[in-house]
Amino acid sequence: MRHRSFLLVACLVLLGTIPCEAGEALLSPRDLKSLGYFKYWSLDLEMDRGGYVRDSYRVDDSLYVVSEKGDVFSLHADIGLTRWSRNLTESVYRIFEPQHFVSEGGASLVAIATTPRFFVLDRYSGDEVKDMTLGVSVGTAVVAQGGSLFFGSSDGHLYSMLWDDPRTNDAIFLWRTMAGGPVGATPHLVNGGEDIVFASQVGEVFDCTTSQKILNWDFSADGAIEGEIALDPENVYVASSDRSLYRLDIDSGVPRWRVRFPEPLHAGPVVIGNMVFQYCDTQGVTGIDVETGKALWNVGSARDVVCRNGDRVILSAGTQLKLVAADTGDVLETAEIPPHTTPIQNTQDETLYLVSRLGTVLCAKPKGHPYLTPEVVALAKRELHQAPVEEAADEGEGELKPRLPKRSEVLDWDDPLRSTTDIPPLAGQTAKEKE
Repeated sequence: MRHRSFLLVACLVLLGTIPCEAGEALLSPRDLKSLGYFKYWSLDLEMDRGGYVRDSYRVDDSLYVVSEKGDVFSLHADIGLTRWSRNLTESVYRIFEPQHFVSEGGASLVAIATTPRFFVLDRYSGDEVKDMTLGVSVGTAVVAQGGSLFFGSSDGHLYSMLWDDPRTNDAIFLWRTMAGGPVGATPHLVNGGEDIVFASQVGEVFDCTTSQKILNWDFSADGAIEGEIALDPENVYVASSDRSLYRLDIDSGVPRWRVRFPEPLHAGPVVIGNMVFQYCDTQGVTGIDVETGKALWNVGSARDVVCRNGDRVILSAGTQLKLVAADTGDVLETAEIPPHTTPIQNTQDETLYLVSRLGTVLCAKPKGHPYLTPEVVALAKRELHQAPVEEAADEGEGELKPRLPKRSEVLDWDDPLRSTTDIPPLAGQTAKEKE
């Protein structure tokens, strides 16, 4: 029986019924090559029996995969190692996109909101820092800075709360401001965290201060805002059901351009580099020049942008990935992916990620990128649960340089009897220096 079982498995592998390696079932080496990529790493998540993937996100140096049972997996985005996993809620509740921030004490944390609760975890170890109820209906991801957190609610308000008060395990209300309608788009901290930009579903966009909710500017579209808003350093991009995509000046809220579409826009825009991408039901994905607002092209079968590699963009279209020329929209290559496989949108770099419903994650890098080596993996394992240490800018990395005395124009530095100590006198200055 043992030999028969081995023979059966070998035949299934040869026939392709059983994948030879994790990730190859998502995108073949041939299809990867046609897109200009190669397999960098792949991973099978340890999902509970009967569990499946609900959402996935690329956030800074992490990949977050969320299961329908309320489990969150945190992966090293570049190496594919699992940093941590934990169950945060029940399957009936939603888990919003995780948001990274730094505490007032300098700790690297991640804020994760579920429909009933809010969690602050160590970003690299997953250790729990805070678990609390917010007392109101959460409608967006929670963004945080220092000891404050901000989120939109279906009750028509944006909230600011204090999460790190040691006297209580509950969030302390700081302020709320009316938005005119439910807030379903994730708010964005801007201007070094001094201001926050948010939008309501009735078509209003606001910019106010984070400390005292003082209004800086507001903008009204002629229709609802149902999707996420997008930002770059100088602009806010808003898609509305009035069939328009707006580019607003981030400092004043003044519209810089408006692109009209044939149908109401329900999905939010995506900004990568000098282009903004917008999905429309009857027009697919349209590529727009950020500066001029000129619609350069559209791919009717595409539904979303996945990533960008130089002058080429990868779009998703059902069970296909399309490699498109960024300047013309010409479809250069098409690759097939299995049903129930989802690309993970990545606006940070050129890396391509796919995740299957059953928890297989594939990472692919562009042709010419160095291969993943055992040495790199070993180093990443040692530092997997620690915040990265910034390299010292000076020579003698990590070493403290000796304190040197300040050269005084009064003292004779060639005097052989002069003390060599660099500790100042008790009075701070010599009598001669005071003169």
